[in-house]
Amino acid sequence: MAYRLLAADYDLTLSLPDHTVSDTVRGAIRRVFEAGRYVTLATGRLGSGAEGARALIPGDVPMILCNGGVLASAADGAVLSETVMDPETAVRVMEWCARFPGTTVVWCRDGLFADRMNEAAEIYARLSFCAPRLLPSREAAGRSGVHKILLLSTVDTVERAWETLRRETPFPVNSFPSTPGVLEIVPPGVDKGSGLARAAALLGIPREEVIAVGDGENDIPMLRWAGLGVAMGNAPESVKAAADIVCPPCDEDGAAWVMENYLL
Repeated sequence: MAYRLLAADYDLTLSLPDHTVSDTVRGAIRRVFEAGRYVTLATGRLGSGAEGARALIPGDVPMILCNGGVLASAADGAVLSETVMDPETAVRVMEWCARFPGTTVVWCRDGLFADRMNEAAEIYARLSFCAPRLLPSREAAGRSGVHKILLLSTVDTVERAWETLRRETPFPVNSFPSTPGVLEIVPPGVDKGSGLARAAALLGIPREEVIAVGDGENDIPMLRWAGLGVAMGNAPESVKAAADIVCPPCDEDGAAWVMENYLL
């Protein structure tokens, strides 16, 4: 199969644990574009947190941001399409998150907000490269257009909350733990698989010619959608089980290995 598009997660896939990207990965991305093929991002990042990642892409392709809820141009960052929560649903989700010990973080058109400014919010700010502001009100955030809501807590609390949400299904949403201690709640139908499908359609590339590479639970939908799903060697077993192949880990430039062997 002649593959033409590779969609890669950013953190611990393209990037190393210290959030830097090796010269080997950067060079492989550049050579893919020189060969007339494409690499794009498929990340949960949004806003300023996506800007550093966008600098890796040397061509104008649609990037998959916010776990599939936003498509944006790699050339200038302009939003090409987006999916936001119904305002009433957004308020209900924020109220539901408040039932659990932890911090609620809200990504919306007006920026990043947290319901309390504490250590968890500070840690998330460092991870997302975007400092949250104090949430003015749930209703105001809902009206502005919510892309996703996160519950930051302990690993056990997040697992319990996720199980409760799936069992109760009190409102129309999609949800998944993106990293340990973080539960992400997004509009229904939003995931990296649906985002990759839209990005590939904009480029006129069929799924059989698409590769998806990732390391997290939130990458599984795109690994299953793509013609070739690749799990990083540093991914958990659940992600590896959903993939067609497993490549070397991020600290061995696994993403570059995929580009060299399947795109170049």
